[in-house]
Amino acid sequence: MAAGFRAFAYRANLESKKDFHVYVFDLGRRGTKRVLAAEGDYAPADFNAAGDKLVIFKMNSASHMQLFELDLASGENREITPKGESWVWEPVGYEAGDKSFLAVSDYQGDFATVRRIDLASGAITTLVPEYEGRECDGASLSEDRSVLAILLNEDGYSTLHLRKLPDNEEMPGPAMERGIVSGVDFCGKTLLYNLSNARALGVIHRWELGAAPDSAVAVTKVDAQGIDTSTFKLPELIRYTSFDKLEVPAFLYLPPSYARGTRIPFIVSYHGGPESQYRPGFSRDIQYFLTRGFGVLAPNVRGSSGYGRKYLEMDNYKLRMDSVMDGVWAARWLVENNYSSPGRIGAYGGSYGGFMVVACTAQAPRLFGAACNVVGIVNFKTFLERTKDYRRALREAEYGPLTDAEFLESISPIRLVERITTPMLIAHGRNDPRVPIHEAEQLYAALKEHGRPVELLVFDDEGHGFRKEANRIRFYEKLAEFFEQHLATERAE
Repeated sequence: MAAGFRAFAYRANLESKKDFHVYVFDLGRRGTKRVLAAEGDYAPADFNAAGDKLVIFKMNSASHMQLFELDLASGENREITPKGESWVWEPVGYEAGDKSFLAVSDYQGDFATVRRIDLASGAITTLVPEYEGRECDGASLSEDRSVLAILLNEDGYSTLHLRKLPDNEEMPGPAMERGIVSGVDFCGKTLLYNLSNARALGVIHRWELGAAPDSAVAVTKVDAQGIDTSTFKLPELIRYTSFDKLEVPAFLYLPPSYARGTRIPFIVSYHGGPESQYRPGFSRDIQYFLTRGFGVLAPNVRGSSGYGRKYLEMDNYKLRMDSVMDGVWAARWLVENNYSSPGRIGAYGGSYGGFMVVACTAQAPRLFGAACNVVGIVNFKTFLERTKDYRRALREAEYGPLTDAEFLESISPIRLVERITTPMLIAHGRNDPRVPIHEAEQLYAALKEHGRPVELLVFDDEGHGFRKEANRIRFYEKLAEFFEQHLATERAE
């Protein structure tokens, strides 16, 4: 930035609970100025070198984002992404000289990669053509804009790649075990990154640009409470065929004592989002299940990110139930491949994953022997009516608008509650702003009315998920006890 300019930008919904405006705090004058006030979900991305322009990111949906360049002196705001087109545009930052801006985008394609936007002409080019066809997780620029770090999504794992700018030459990077790389940042010539996998909790590493590949040093430590996490097994990546022949990727975890061909209790773990992806990083709940003798299958059903735009949009709006059937077929794969049996499979998930739990057990009640819905959606109409204002438009873009109440009710598993015979554990935080507790309460009441086996566990001091250690211990102990009680015997599908 220019000499004497010291500021940071942030977003807040102080003036409008449903909109996020953008503010700049001047550290010299110690004052805040609102620089953008418009309807929608806006966030600051990057200042130019002079500090007189700010690129702003607008989130419309998981597959429609926009970038704007704001002149902080005049207030003039212009879109720098193609007008009237719906693509992903995740900001990276200004290149040196401020003549171009980098963003991760699926522009005119299926997979997201790093694109260069010429700020004068609007021309868009692909920075590294050889990365096309591979999903980019994100990218980070060094402070002097001379090095670009790119994360590629490789079947759920991530790999780190370095490019020297402006000539875009590939640079050697640090050596690391296969896993999930995140939190990539630069401090001068020092590269910082977080690495985790199924047996290694996330640790921040430091590596000097140009140093030997094996010279990275861990700068944080993990308190594993005496547990030797190096004994934990890495998952196996599998693919199963769904109802319409679509191949669905999933991660298969087997307990340490498992013997191939043995049918054991299994848990199908559905991720939230739905525009998210199960990644094979460290998971305390999965490792806990494995120590209790359960296998775990974590599918990335259609609608998951990481596999391109086409796959991401395969569950949008009227296609919602196709992703549910992917969830059912995951359990069927376990039976067909002799890993488990009908009635010995548990369904487990939170938020949108909680919806998947209830919807899948409604579609295949004899297949699942137990189910745990954590902070899940069961009635899309009441969910959209009661969720926080700032999230409604984003969720309507995924699930359908409130004006189409008939459709929202048709995909809500609450309407099929009489079909659910699977014992259900419902867990929710009373202060959940995203999926209000009314979702849990109406499901519990409906299942009780039909005489179904159901338990409701409410944490009065939690929101969207369980953060406090005592609450997590109580929840996981209850969950393991619940699954052990109900997954002991087989049932005919």
